Amino acid sequence: MTVENVETAAPRPSWPRRHPWITAVLAVLLGLAAVVLLAAVWPVSVEDTGVIAPLTEYETAVGRIDEIRAAELAQGDLNPLCFTNAQTQGQRTEKVIVFFHGFTSCPEQFRELAGQFHEMGYTVYIPRLPYHGAMDQLSEALLNTTAEELAVFTTESINIAHGLGEEVIVGGLSGGGTIGAWAAQTHPDVERAVLVAPFLGIGFIPTILNRPVARILDDIPNIWMWWDPQTKADNPLTASYSYPRYPLHALAEYLRLGFAAQQLARTVPPAAASINVITNDNDESVSNGITDQLVQTWRAHREEYLRTYTFEGGLKLPHDLITPTREDGNPGLVYPVIIDSIGEP
Repeated sequence: MTVENVETAAPRPSWPRRHPWITAVLAVLLGLAAVVLLAAVWPVSVEDTGVIAPLTEYETAVGRIDEIRAAELAQGDLNPLCFTNAQTQGQRTEKVIVFFHGFTSCPEQFRELAGQFHEMGYTVYIPRLPYHGAMDQLSEALLNTTAEELAVFTTESINIAHGLGEEVIVGGLSGGGTIGAWAAQTHPDVERAVLVAPFLGIGFIPTILNRPVARILDDIPNIWMWWDPQTKADNPLTASYSYPRYPLHALAEYLRLGFAAQQLARTVPPAAASINVITNDNDESVSNGITDQLVQTWRAHREEYLRTYTFEGGLKLPHDLITPTREDGNPGLVYPVIIDSIGEP
């Protein structure tokens, strides 16, 4: 009997061995996707050490504001236009508004609108956000920003406001709107929060990527960004008291405060008695999509206390809806909407 030799065919290499480069690229993409997904759902926490301790005496509140302004003067490097501002009625009023100005701006931004409310009988308090208002518009002070400090600043500002008026209303633009969202979620001593174009996400980045991007911006070495990369420090739309650039680290800290408010809202109803949210369809700086997500989350808790208003994109309004000196702004259109949102005193 003859035994024939039969050659056994070699096993075919696996797909990864036949396509090593494609496999490597896919592995990297899958890894990045996993990182993005994890960063998108990973809890965001802000340790708020502020203590809600409302002042009850008008004289005590005015004295505290005088101390803050004296410290600002003693600092020596602040623009006098940017000192903490209070427009009072000479006594404690029924209602007081706390306006939180925008990121890289200062209290002067709200002075004209505050004056209109003051004429209506309101007391208005405009605190200077931490590290804002330097005489040097290229100051690097904003690098010191932390979400924790912003949370404490929110509480301290509202505590002072209670000494100026019985019911506290909080209003804020952009980064001030971030603070307003945090106040709306965490402060039961706020009667109403009015958020104007709140900075809760970056407008030109997809919603799902905002959290991962914010985490990355906070962890990498800081990068300075100009509001207008072409004109830089000579940006004609930058007010004389505002910063024409900003550090991404500070931007990420404002986002972290906003993300923390959103995360709390998923399980805990907002603490403020009522909330009004004003957005601008022409706004590319902030994410209206993320703002809408927070609005829907709040509405799921209790719909009747929340109102919204949107300026149509065709109006071509800028992100900064408040600064009265902007050539592309329209205070005559915007201010009445905000006044209506806050109501008569």
